[in-house]
Amino acid sequence: MFFRSSDRKPIGYQWRSSTPFIISCIAIALFTETFLYGFIVPILPEILQDRNHVPPGDIQRVTYQLLTIYGAIAMVSSMLIGELADRASSRQTPLIISLAVAFVGTLTLALSTKLWGVFLGRIIQGIGGTAAWIVGFATLRDSIHGSNMGKAAGLIQGFVSVGALSGPAVAGLLLELTGYWVTWGSALLLLVVDIVMRLLMIEQRKAKADPSSPQEPAAPEETNENSALISSASTQSYDSVKDNEPPAQSKISTLSFYKIIFSERRVLTALLCSITYSAMLASFSTTIPTHVKFAFGWGSLPTGLLFVGLEGPTIIAGPLCGWFRDKVGTKAPATIGYLSLAPLLWLLGAADQQQFPWAKDEQSAKATYIATVITIGFMTNLLSSVGTLELTGK
Repeated sequence: MFFRSSDRKPIGYQWRSSTPFIISCIAIALFTETFLYGFIVPILPEILQDRNHVPPGDIQRVTYQLLTIYGAIAMVSSMLIGELADRASSRQTPLIISLAVAFVGTLTLALSTKLWGVFLGRIIQGIGGTAAWIVGFATLRDSIHGSNMGKAAGLIQGFVSVGALSGPAVAGLLLELTGYWVTWGSALLLLVVDIVMRLLMIEQRKAKADPSSPQEPAAPEETNENSALISSASTQSYDSVKDNEPPAQSKISTLSFYKIIFSERRVLTALLCSITYSAMLASFSTTIPTHVKFAFGWGSLPTGLLFVGLEGPTIIAGPLCGWFRDKVGTKAPATIGYLSLAPLLWLLGAADQQQFPWAKDEQSAKATYIATVITIGFMTNLLSSVGTLELTGK
C-alpha cells in the first residue's frame, strides 16, 4: 500500500526516504561525477585535434589547461556553493540542479567544434561536479547517524574509486569500438539515470518532519573525544533561530572559521599534502594520453587500459594502506609514499628514452612504462586520505 490511513504520501514513501536508498543516490551521484572527470581523458586527442583542429604540438598544453580549469573552478566556487547549500530549505533541489548543470556542461563539451566551447563545457562541468560533492556530503550528514558515518563514507569512497577507474577505460573502449557520439551518449544516459534517482529520493529531514512518521525518541549521545563540538540538539536549536540572525553575524562567523583554520600548522600541512597528491594525480590525466600517443602510437583503448592499471591497485592496496595508517599513523606512510614515487615518476618520463638500456627495444620500453604505471598505482595509496586524516585528527 502506498497510502496509510488518511495521509497522502508519495508512492514508495518508505523506500524512497530510507537510508540505504539515500546512500545509493549519493554514491551513484559521486560515482557519476568522478566518472565524468576521467571520461574525457582518452577522448581529448580526438576532441582537440579532429574536431577543433588544435595543432599536435599544442595538444598537451591545451589538455593541461582543460584539466586544470576543472580544479580551479572547484576551488573558486566551492565556498559559495557551500554557503548556498546551507541556506537552501531542501537538499534535493540543489542536488538535481548540480546534475542538470553537469548534463549541460557534458553536452556542450560533446557538441563543441570551437575551442572556447570546449573550455566553456569544462567550466560548466566543474561547477556541477563541485556542487554534487558538496551537497551530496551535506545530504549524507543529514541522513546518517555519526556512529555510522565512517562506514557510509567508506562505501561511497569505493564508488568514487570505481568511477575514477572506469571513466577513462569505458571512454577509451567505447570510442574505439562504437565511435564518438555513442561514447558521449553513454555519459549523458548515466546523468539522466542519476537525475531520476534524485527526483525519487525523499530526504530524511523531510521524512522526520512528517508528523505521521514513526519516530523513536532520541537516545542520549555519548560524549567522548570524537564527539562533535555542537550536539544534534544544539544544531536543531541553532537551525530554529538562525534565520533571525543579522546577516553580519553570519559573515563574521564564517570569516572567523577560516581565520582559525589557516592559523593552524597541522591544517596547512594537511592542505599541502592534499594539494601535492591531487596535483600529481591530475598530471597523469594531462600527460599520459599525449605521451603514449606520440611515444608508442597508442590510441584511446590502450590509454584507457593504462588508467585501469593506475586506478585498479586501489582495490587491493587501499584497505591495506588504510590498516597501515591506523597502526603507525600518517607520517611513515606519507614519507614512504613520496620517497618511492620520486624515482617512479622519473622512470615514467624516461621509459621511452633510447639512451637507457630498457628503452633500446620498443617492447621493453612499453613493458617498462606499463609496469611503472601499475607500481605508481600501488604506491599512491600510501598518500590517499593523509591530508583528510591530519585535518580530522583521526
